[in-house]
Amino acid sequence: MPPPPPLPEEIVEEVLVRFPPDDPASLVHAALVSKQWCRIICGARRGFSRRFRELHLSPPLLGFLCNRFDGALGARFDATAAARFVPTSSSFRPPNAIIADRRRRGWRAVHSGHGRVLLHHARTWDDDRLVVWDPITGEQRQLPESPLHGVLMWSWNAAVLCHAAAAGGGCNHLDCHRGPFVVIFVGNFIANRQTFSCVYSSETDGWSEPLFDDRLPHQGLHHGSVAALVGNSLYFMYDSHQGILKYDLLTQEMSAIPVPARGTVLMATEDGRLGLATVPESRLCMWSREQGPNGDAGWTQSRVIELDTLLPIHRLSGALVAGFADNGAGGVIFVRTAAAFFSFDLKSGRVDKVGESHGFNHLVVPYMSFCTPGTTKERYRAQL
Repeated sequence: MPPPPPLPEEIVEEVLVRFPPDDPASLVHAALVSKQWCRIICGARRGFSRRFRELHLSPPLLGFLCNRFDGALGARFDATAAARFVPTSSSFRPPNAIIADRRRRGWRAVHSGHGRVLLHHARTWDDDRLVVWDPITGEQRQLPESPLHGVLMWSWNAAVLCHAAAAGGGCNHLDCHRGPFVVIFVGNFIANRQTFSCVYSSETDGWSEPLFDDRLPHQGLHHGSVAALVGNSLYFMYDSHQGILKYDLLTQEMSAIPVPARGTVLMATEDGRLGLATVPESRLCMWSREQGPNGDAGWTQSRVIELDTLLPIHRLSGALVAGFADNGAGGVIFVRTAAAFFSFDLKSGRVDKVGESHGFNHLVVPYMSFCTPGTTKERYRAQL
């Protein structure tokens, strides 16, 4: 009896395009089944990768970075600091990881956005050497010295974005990690009360001239807090969680916002507003920034989750909010306890232990990106 005819390619593609995006190896395994399937998944002509991303919309969470210290835990800077990538997907491991090279000790994760990770050389705080790393391709770019290199800064923070998001046009996440990017760098000085900002562009491989503002609070920027992108603005936490620095991407203007609670992590709410998360007394509390009837903005506590109903009480020792990943479906919050890191899916309520916390500070830098075969096929073929 002759074998049945193969399924039409259109039907095969409709099945393959619905594979889970947080399991990149499933598509690689499928591409190795037959020449037909490999042609569908990896062929540039059919545009499978673009269809896959358009269908799933939001890039999946593939892992997170945390900063390990072999010296005194909590030291502001440590030459032994080393950023570590912790996968949350069973089938994704970054190639040629800059953070896996022991010669790269002293690098720490600062921010991740639109498929890229921003790393800083952490031997000294006024050393502003930065590297942008693409964990999908393994590509790295060392940024040139900023215009304020060598000037003694009190504190700074930074974020990496794709060019479309930084221009205020929004990002469709279809393939932004391959396009141009920018790094927003904000900081302040010891000698005066000025806060400054400057922007690096990958298109020119250079920094803009710094802009200065002396109207903002003379407070340090919190180096253990990850910036949040909400709408057309970036938000950075001040030291001791005493407030938030807002950076408008369109006007490049900066302003300060008060906070309702300390020990917070910046986040985007499901309806696109600025939010905060904190853990007082084993409760995960979330706040959102809302406009009042008179046009004045204020904070409203939007949700409270009792952690002792989700985790054994002995695991809640020293619980802190460590990070937030905007997955387009409510978000994922990371909590650090004395023993481990946990992730909380705010929509499904799912709780997972995602790593050990001993020896790491409380900062979590989530990494989200699509990873489809084509450019990555040969790397996965070598691993299988």
